[in-house]
Amino acid sequence: MEGDDKQTMAARILAASQGASPMVADVINYAKPLAKPVGFIASVIIDWVGPFYLKLFRLGYRAYCELPHDLLTALAGLGLSFCGGAYCASISAIQAFRMCGWERTKAALVDIHTDACAIYEAYLADDAKDADGDGVRDVTVLSANDLLTRKLAVMAMAVKDPNKLNAAFGGLYTSWLAVQAVLRTEFAKTITLGVSIAAMATPYLQKVGVPVLVHVMPPAYHAWIPLVIANTARWIGVCIAWKMQEVVSAVHLALLGGLLFSRSLMRWARREGHLVSLPEETVLDEVIGYSVAAVGFYAQLTWGFSLPFPLNLLFFPLGGVEWYIRWSITSTGASA
Repeated sequence: MEGDDKQTMAARILAASQGASPMVADVINYAKPLAKPVGFIASVIIDWVGPFYLKLFRLGYRAYCELPHDLLTALAGLGLSFCGGAYCASISAIQAFRMCGWERTKAALVDIHTDACAIYEAYLADDAKDADGDGVRDVTVLSANDLLTRKLAVMAMAVKDPNKLNAAFGGLYTSWLAVQAVLRTEFAKTITLGVSIAAMATPYLQKVGVPVLVHVMPPAYHAWIPLVIANTARWIGVCIAWKMQEVVSAVHLALLGGLLFSRSLMRWARREGHLVSLPEETVLDEVIGYSVAAVGFYAQLTWGFSLPFPLNLLFFPLGGVEWYIRWSITSTGASA
């Protein structure tokens, strides 16, 4: 059966390559020269926003260390109510990390953070060096290969104990494997739905995509066309399945976050002398909590279960982590 599918695909590629080039293929070929300047602009943007996100991370870590526990918990509940659907996989991953040996994971993250800070400081110090005193930084006159070699040496020398860093990465990876197993079980229905949608979308994408790809990709790469189409179908299935999961998670996390916000805030207010009753002694926590949950879910629904501008740019790294977690557990389940 598999051999028949390969023969059918080969015949389809051959027929499409002998036909006329579709308009979509012509547009893609015309736009290829734009890839280089776009890549350059992206590298400039990364170099500019990198320090900003580093400062933002340090600010968040400082708030985590200095804010009272109840206020920090209340802010976390507010975040669940208004952003839970957009980060449903990340939130589940955090809970799974706490169940799968958080102390070991925390120790590994601390070791990696220490070495990462040392590498970053050494990197900046090397950028500022002017060994010959001519007023021109040394890194600006090096070729690309020499610059890469120099930077790799600087980063390697900045790590004082490579074995400790390697052990930290190993411990973090071991914890991540355990977390993946938990997440695949928790989101089994989402994975199954994504695989089913991908299977249904593949035949249609083959009919539409093969005539385009044979005129975009060089003949030597035509053997990769089935893989490109299969991955595209998988991506479509993943997006649809996770969008439906976002709705379900948004409802659950909005209710959970609303109550977490109200009860934590009331405990803090009572400890500060602003409130007499405990959350267990009144229905005020439910009234406030469910109200916040309703407003939070409505906001998520209005935003399309994703953060609006400019919050989406502010939390862009978290979005990248979220989509990596979703793709890793869904694609592994699809290939199994």
